[in-house]
Amino acid sequence: MRLASGGFALIALCAAGPVLAATQADNPVWAPSAKTIVGELTDVDDMLAPAAWDEPTCGCDSPPSIHVPLAAELPAEPACGAAPESTLLSYYVDYDRGFVLRPFDPRRHPFELKISGWIQFRHHGFARNEATWTDSAGVTREIRNRNVFDVERGRLVFSGFAIDQRLTYFLQLDGDSDGGETVDFFDYWCAWQFNERINVQAGKRKVPGSRQWLLTARDTRFVDRPMACDFFRSDRTTGLFAVGPLGETGRYEAMIGNGYRTANLPPDQSDNRMTFAWSNYWDPRGDYGGTLTDDRGADAPLWRIGHSMVYSRQEAVSGLPVGESDFIRLTDGTRLTAPGALAPGTTVSAFDVFLYGIDAAVKYRGWSANGEVYCRWLENLEANAPLPTRSQFQRGWYVEGGRYLIPRKWDVNVRCSQVLGSQGNATEVAVGMNWFPLDTTKLKVSWDVSTLDGSPLQNTSSDILVGDDGVLMRTQLQAEL
Repeated sequence: MRLASGGFALIALCAAGPVLAATQADNPVWAPSAKTIVGELTDVDDMLAPAAWDEPTCGCDSPPSIHVPLAAELPAEPACGAAPESTLLSYYVDYDRGFVLRPFDPRRHPFELKISGWIQFRHHGFARNEATWTDSAGVTREIRNRNVFDVERGRLVFSGFAIDQRLTYFLQLDGDSDGGETVDFFDYWCAWQFNERINVQAGKRKVPGSRQWLLTARDTRFVDRPMACDFFRSDRTTGLFAVGPLGETGRYEAMIGNGYRTANLPPDQSDNRMTFAWSNYWDPRGDYGGTLTDDRGADAPLWRIGHSMVYSRQEAVSGLPVGESDFIRLTDGTRLTAPGALAPGTTVSAFDVFLYGIDAAVKYRGWSANGEVYCRWLENLEANAPLPTRSQFQRGWYVEGGRYLIPRKWDVNVRCSQVLGSQGNATEVAVGMNWFPLDTTKLKVSWDVSTLDGSPLQNTSSDILVGDDGVLMRTQLQAEL
């Protein structure tokens, strides 16, 4: 050991490729190619004895971890009699569910970059029970059998902080084969951490209108979300978002943005009214965790309860419906703004959307279950001719549950969801399983089979199309970077 100015240094002579690893918490630092590596930490001479590297301190199960900047010897030969020239490294590369470039001293070098990603390679087959379906406007369409491979989600994510540790950023790119092979700027925002309870984000992201919708698609119980969730949930929009803890055991998300669904819409396809959303949950028995299933085997029952709400006014531009409002459908799958959807010769051009959802989840000793109830009111309907009604009430629900047969290796699940309304009802019943072939959740193989009785949903992400009546089977390989 050699004392350095203001602290101490460790010198490791690496003749055959050994490395010096210095850690802070769970973040290893590796410098595998340097011939001489010096770790330097100031003002700790009285805090750390050499034995602390080898033996745990009293009450600890492992040796303490220390975050040590590294200095690497430069490749140039030093002058005769001079000490080897070295340079202090300001950043190091780590892996934390993605590759991370981190500074040794965030206050001196306030910049961090994390690159992560994941992919879902999928096969789905659909066998129809009916050849056609007819919407509320009287239009008859074909129901097709399907048998295809596709890349559903190919995501690349850049995140970190810059200028100040409180100023964070997030950019998510998405590509999929059923989206025209184009790359989409899915979510992108910058945020400022005002305090421990308020983080304000400005940019594009999910409208917080459903608990299952806010869950990442990597962690769904089945290959994809329930039919009822995808029918009622909002989508993405651009606006201002606030997130943070709520009380001792909860979390909230609030939003004011452009619309219920304005993802990838130009300004002329969005109205001039703002959308407001709120979602929050509580974990009354302790931290529920980020997954629906009980992959950790909770020793005591864990609960999560919450609710979500969205209000959005949809208005026409020059008397014609805008693209934003095309997202809303009747419970038989007809677009609300389609000509003749509610009455012959009429086209709805403006309305209010109120969405409210209540959700709950529980997990215990490998068992888990979760569900959500949705109510959506379409009020103050306006059209180019008289309507038989000025409002529509739609409701729906889903319940799903399962158990790990082999902890962190193999789980099985069941699900039922429904969409109910005056134009018709639809039901989804599904069974499925997930297999983790390695000792990690980063590689997952999923399989499920669903019976669909008249889908009102049009969503290529979940492979459920409007009018579907039959059996859908999906197999998926998911891998994370």
